[in-house]
Amino acid sequence: MKFASRLKRVNESVTFRYSALAKGEGVINLTHGVTNFNTPKRIVDATKKAIDEGKTIYTQTRGIPELRKKIAEKLYRENGIEGLDIDNILVSTGAKQIIFEAVMALINKGDEVAIPDPSWVSYESIINIAQGKVVWLKTKPENGFIPDDNFLSELENSNPKLILINSPNNPTGVVYPKRIIKKIVDIAERKDSWILSDEIYEKIIYEGEHFSPGSIYDKTITVNGFSKEFSMTGWRLGYGASPIRKIIDKMNIIQSQSVSCAVSFVQYGALEAFSNNVKDDVKRMVNELKIRRDLLVDGLKNIGLINYKNYKPNGAFYVFPKLSDGNDIEIADNLLRNGIGIIPGSPFGSSGRGCVRMSYGSISKEKIGEVLKRLKKVS
Repeated sequence: MKFASRLKRVNESVTFRYSALAKGEGVINLTHGVTNFNTPKRIVDATKKAIDEGKTIYTQTRGIPELRKKIAEKLYRENGIEGLDIDNILVSTGAKQIIFEAVMALINKGDEVAIPDPSWVSYESIINIAQGKVVWLKTKPENGFIPDDNFLSELENSNPKLILINSPNNPTGVVYPKRIIKKIVDIAERKDSWILSDEIYEKIIYEGEHFSPGSIYDKTITVNGFSKEFSMTGWRLGYGASPIRKIIDKMNIIQSQSVSCAVSFVQYGALEAFSNNVKDDVKRMVNELKIRRDLLVDGLKNIGLINYKNYKPNGAFYVFPKLSDGNDIEIADNLLRNGIGIIPGSPFGSSGRGCVRMSYGSISKEKIGEVLKRLKKVS
């Protein structure tokens, strides 16, 4: 049988594949890009209420106006992004769908898209579906995976139509300093490139501050959602925003011919995400995640599996240690046989070779201690 040639450049998501493998008996699962915290009760109750009230039919393709208004206000108040009204916002079935729509709206065959190396596995695949050309911008574990002069030089010597930024970063957990993002914006301005800023982990920061490039550069598509901050991964709700309405209009065309709209009652429930009580729930979650991060990172350092003093994941809920210069797929498979489920690093980019991604989002402090014991035995 013959299938579309575009699929030759796209593989199954490695994160979902290893997550399935890690569900075996006796395996401690550090693969999940989720937390084990419940969705805040106010959001759950508001969603149930919307269902009971019959808010179960199609909404406007862009999303319900009430939610888009809340998002525009949030982006102005918390991120400093001006020039947004409800028509500059697009609500969709998760941040991944928004990223897909942005890439499909902008990228023609052969157009360059610059992404950090390592990066979330789906960026490369989405670009390949659009038949774009990935330009990898290397980051190094010895620099804490923070973009350095070589990264900026590689970006300067490329010709990207689109630059992707993800801070806090998946898989490294690094939070990009404001000065670095400003340098990336300076290059984007000179090249008249678009920036897509994936800010899905924005509120999960332990040290440092989040900075949105959309606050200083109009040709930015700011992407965010409810999955990580509010423990709503399965609810599938995200959004994109830009002061340049035309790009949102084009993305909306793709949305209207694909998913149609985000789930109606989920949108109504998400209105509660902007309440102060829910923000308190998020703060409690972040405080607990920080404790887990410290336990895991300190433990990895004590057994010699983190050797770079500059590497400290300041955000998200991932650690990305380099365990060897060898084959990280073999490392992941060996750890799985020894009861530890992780994601190998090379599918995130060549800079991830020899690294593994460990998620502490959904494991207890006690399980972290057991992970460290098992790692010590096999390292």
